Amino acid sequence: MATKLVEGGWPEGTIVRPTLPGKDYYDVQNYQRELEKIWFRTWLCIGRVEEWRNAGDFITTQVAHENIMSVLTSDGQIKSYYNVCRHKGSRLCEGSSGHFHQGRIFCPYHSWGYNADSGALIRTPNLPDDLEGFCRDDFSLFQVRTETAHGFVFINFDKDAESLEQALGLPESFDIYERYHFQRLRLGHKKSYVVEANWKLIMENALECYHCSTIHPELSRCTPPTIARHWVHDEVPGTKILMHAGAMQLAPGFERMTMDGVGRRPFFPDITEQDRKGIYYFFIFPHLFFAVASDYVFYFSAWPMAGDKTLVVGHWLFEPEVLENPECDISDAIDFWDITSVEDWKASELVQQGNQSKAYEHGGVLIPNDWRVGKFSDYVRNELAD
Repeated sequence: MATKLVEGGWPEGTIVRPTLPGKDYYDVQNYQRELEKIWFRTWLCIGRVEEWRNAGDFITTQVAHENIMSVLTSDGQIKSYYNVCRHKGSRLCEGSSGHFHQGRIFCPYHSWGYNADSGALIRTPNLPDDLEGFCRDDFSLFQVRTETAHGFVFINFDKDAESLEQALGLPESFDIYERYHFQRLRLGHKKSYVVEANWKLIMENALECYHCSTIHPELSRCTPPTIARHWVHDEVPGTKILMHAGAMQLAPGFERMTMDGVGRRPFFPDITEQDRKGIYYFFIFPHLFFAVASDYVFYFSAWPMAGDKTLVVGHWLFEPEVLENPECDISDAIDFWDITSVEDWKASELVQQGNQSKAYEHGGVLIPNDWRVGKFSDYVRNELAD
C-alpha cells in the first residue's frame, strides 16, 4: 500500500467552517427528506453472507419505517423483499431472523403464501383460480435490490441506482485491503445499541479523533491521538460514499488493538509488518465505520429509528480458525470496542441534547481537526440538494 507518514494534522487548505444547523439533527421534515434522498437511494449493509447458513434462512432489517426480509434462496442467492403482504399489508415476519420451511412464506393474517425464491404469490385460501379481476401473478412480493461484496450483503431501495461495485469503486478502491481477506473472515460477535441521538452524530463522532484523549482513555493508551499516522496516499481511490482514513500506529509496548495490547491470536497471515503495528479505518456513507486491526475487524452499522434515535449494530470479524479453536479468546477485542462504543454513544447523546437548544439553532464550528466531518456534511448536503 502506498502511504505517507504524517504527524497527525489535516490536509493542506483545510478551513474553519460551520457545522450543519442544529435543527438538521432533530427536525422531523429534515429527517423525512434524509430518508427519501439518502437512505432509500443508496447501498446499505445488512450483514455478512455467513449469517445466512441454509436455504430458507431469513434476516429482517429495519430502515426507519421500512422493514425488509432477506432470504437465502435454494440456488444460494440472497434475495430481499419488503416485509409486507400484498393482500392487506400485514407484516409477514415478526422476528429478526428465522427459517422459511420448504421455501414458503406465509402471512400470519390470512395465510396468503409466497415462494421465498421468487416472491411469487402461490397460495390464496378459498379463492378460485379463475376469480374475475384477480391474477396471482400481479401480487408477488416487492423485491429490494441485493448485492454482495467481500462477504458483506447490501440492499438498495432504488431500483435505478448504480451497482454496488460502481458505488464502491470496486475493485480498485478495495485493493489496499485485499491482504485482509474480508470475504474469508467470519462473524464472531454482534451487539446492538440504541442511542438517543441523530444518525449523523453517530457518524460524525466516528469521523474525528479530536475527542479521543478526552473520552477514550483505553483507546488513547493503545493509539495515542498525537502519534504519527500513516495516511492512505491520495492515489488510492475513494468514491462519493467510500472514504479511506489510513492508519493509526500502536503505542510502544502494544502488540494488538486491545486494552492491554497483548497478542492472544495470530496476526492475519498476509498482512505486512507495518500493518501489524497499526489499525486502518475507513467509512462507507451513510452508515458504516470500519476498524481493521491486525487480528480482527470491528465495524458498526448505524440505522435511523427517528430524528433523534439510532440503532447501532457492532460486528466483530475473525479468522475462521480462531472461532473454531476453543482456546482462542476473542473477548479482548469485543470488550475494547464495546467500551469505546459506549463512550461514543454517551457523547453523541449529550451533543443531541445540546443541538436541540436555541443556543445551537445556527449550529457550531468545524475546526481543521474536524475535516472529515466536513466531508461528511458535504455528502449530506449534496444528497439532499439532488
